[in-house]
Amino acid sequence: MDAAAPHVFAIPPASVHRPTTGREDTITLAAGVWLLVGTYVDGWAHNNLRGLETFFTPWHAVLYSGFAACAAWIAALTWRRHAPGMRWREAVPAGYGGAAAGVVLFLASGAGDLAWHTVFGIEQNISALFSPSHLGLATGGFLILGAPFSAAWHSPVRLWPRLVPAVASAVLAGMVAAFILQEFAVFARHGLIQTYATGAGAHPAVTVPTSSSILVSLASFLVSTLALFVPVLLLSLRWRLHPAVPAAMALIPSAALQVMVALRDAWLVPVALAGSILVAAVWAVVRPAPGHPARLMTAAALCPVVFWGPYFAGVALHDGALSFSPEVWTGTLVWTGLAMLGIAALTLKVWGGASAASTPGPR
Repeated sequence: MDAAAPHVFAIPPASVHRPTTGREDTITLAAGVWLLVGTYVDGWAHNNLRGLETFFTPWHAVLYSGFAACAAWIAALTWRRHAPGMRWREAVPAGYGGAAAGVVLFLASGAGDLAWHTVFGIEQNISALFSPSHLGLATGGFLILGAPFSAAWHSPVRLWPRLVPAVASAVLAGMVAAFILQEFAVFARHGLIQTYATGAGAHPAVTVPTSSSILVSLASFLVSTLALFVPVLLLSLRWRLHPAVPAAMALIPSAALQVMVALRDAWLVPVALAGSILVAAVWAVVRPAPGHPARLMTAAALCPVVFWGPYFAGVALHDGALSFSPEVWTGTLVWTGLAMLGIAALTLKVWGGASAASTPGPR
């Protein structure tokens, strides 16, 4: 990551909130990893175990102890910065306001989750992702894990020791988003783009999909694209990223989702690796950087296309055929590229205008 690259953002104004150090952000991330591991372990239990009829499970213990570590650390950071006569809200570290709100939301949602399970039982499969308490937990976790990214974003210091926690924070927060949207996760299963016909005594054969299954597949690719590549876009708006960074940010959540479903389609992990290598190649060739909107938009549009391409190829090789016609699978790739192109263009327009408005004119 090049800390000397130009950028289109004005340095944030001074604030009463004291910033965190790189060491403090690293501890936040360590506690956040604990919380995230608990999240995915609990997801593994819901995906692979049947008969879960109690809130008090070993995986919930990992999840909530990770949250307790995060909450205690954020409280300690606030306590250190509090001075007599200062409001507690002002003592929250710079960029950690969302994390403080996330702690409150997570705590309230955890209590709500206990009540929900007591009344309605333990949700399974897709129902677990619609539970209001689970959505609150995911939102709270997202805010907590995104704190180091927010702190680095608002800091005028752009040296690489400050950026490493920001990248790790974006990865972890993105993994929370990927988790709660797992039913749309492309790399969680390979049957997403395949339709099978079964006959007596015969192996399932790939057949023509219905229009509704094609639309569901397209929605899944679009949602997965946003979950994986919007964090990359946000980082690249301010910092020049090494090609390994976007590649890792695409690969890690994809592999983690496959592990969460007990590696039911383990061969998709090397497929995701192939896609991430192509993402790194795009980044190395296009060289997107802050202050170069055309490069940023080009990379944003190309990355999902080259990342999902190996998925279609891998499924075709695994099953011997694709349900989707060439028009459908190529069109799906184009749709994902257009989605990221539009988001990149809109984001650059909004932030570029905000930066220009905040830059003082000549005196």
